[in-house]
Amino acid sequence: MFLPKRRLLVAATLSAAFLAACGGGGGSSAPAPEEVKAVAGDEQIFVEWKEITGVQYWLWFKEGASVAVGDKNATAKVGSKGGGIDSPYLIDTVRTGTALTNGTAYSIVINGRTDGGEGGPGASPAGGPFTPRPAGATWNASTGFGGASMNGIAYGRSAGSVSLYSYVAVGDGGVIYNTPDTDEKRVYRSTTALEWTTPTGTKPAAGIDLKAVVYDVSLGTYYAVGSGGSVAYSSDINNWTTLGSAATNTSETFNAIASSGGTLVAVGDKGTIRYSTNGTTWTTPASISEDISAINLRGVTYANGRWVAVGSNGKVLTSTSVGTWEVSTQSGDLTAVASGRYPLDGTAYYYLAVGADGTLLTSSDGITWTTDNVGAALRTAAVGTRLIALGDGSAWYRELAGTTWTAASGASGNMRGMIRAQHIYTAVGAAGASNHAY
Repeated sequence: MFLPKRRLLVAATLSAAFLAACGGGGGSSAPAPEEVKAVAGDEQIFVEWKEITGVQYWLWFKEGASVAVGDKNATAKVGSKGGGIDSPYLIDTVRTGTALTNGTAYSIVINGRTDGGEGGPGASPAGGPFTPRPAGATWNASTGFGGASMNGIAYGRSAGSVSLYSYVAVGDGGVIYNTPDTDEKRVYRSTTALEWTTPTGTKPAAGIDLKAVVYDVSLGTYYAVGSGGSVAYSSDINNWTTLGSAATNTSETFNAIASSGGTLVAVGDKGTIRYSTNGTTWTTPASISEDISAINLRGVTYANGRWVAVGSNGKVLTSTSVGTWEVSTQSGDLTAVASGRYPLDGTAYYYLAVGADGTLLTSSDGITWTTDNVGAALRTAAVGTRLIALGDGSAWYRELAGTTWTAASGASGNMRGMIRAQHIYTAVGAAGASNHAY
């Protein structure tokens, strides 16, 4: 996808008179930009053009079939302190204050000036207007991990309070990859996959198979869990500290971890559950309503005040306190669970659990579930503008208000972990495979 080179961008509605007058004083207008292109994504539009050194560019967009430079009803994007914007540029939540509306057409025009002169003529990308749509029906495959088997992926800050963000992926043999914590290389550009690198500092022990990773916003730290009851954590993506079974009081493999923003829950084999409020001290729940020592727990999530964990034999565990868990039996050999709210400022929550036998469990509260089955092994799930399920060589999606699951195209490899961040789904899996849908 496309990423602006400057993050400090503000949105304002500007009149044509303002643009013509800004700067003034001996500068000149710039010719209309060349090679302007745009691609609609999920609640966003990606724009690029042939950038000329010394030219300050403005981007104008609005709903409808057309937009002109200086349109009083358009939103004009300008850089920090009026310095213009750079190509490529992403029109999304950060720059508009709200996500673009899927299914709504938007028109775009770009113009520029030099040396503080008047704004020049505009140019629009061919093929407009552009209509954002939900992602997940089409996937783009890549291999970015050197053949390593990857199991989990997270997205969060790359260095404490610094406002840079990175993806972190973990796998067998203590393998960790991250996207570079630079402004240009941490997100997608068009259909190009993420660029991955390995941490520069202390890494987890090579003997640990890392099964999942999460970023806790309140603690400002990534936490990865895996074999031997191990936990590895980092606040800067480069230096990792490893805790062993003595800290977690278990030698069972942790298969999944989730965060509520200040509280962490890790689940694993033989009914293992541990929780922590600091990432270093881990506690065993005081009460579980049923003996689950024969159950391998493989997924956990948190939404709307409720934790949900899933595992073998169709077991679904729920908790509102992390210290007490209720067990129910649904169906399937459950491998993962995801949850989320959409829209983000709305009241509707969605929970999705998937299974190795093709089971799909959906719920609006984490308590009452509806069962489907697609007959394909599923290993990971995500909730966004659609419900998404991936597994062994296949991907599936369902509309939030729908009931029918549809096979997606383009996905390859056996996926083991997935996240929705920046309005994009990213999955990682066996043999270094990865897929993303925008």
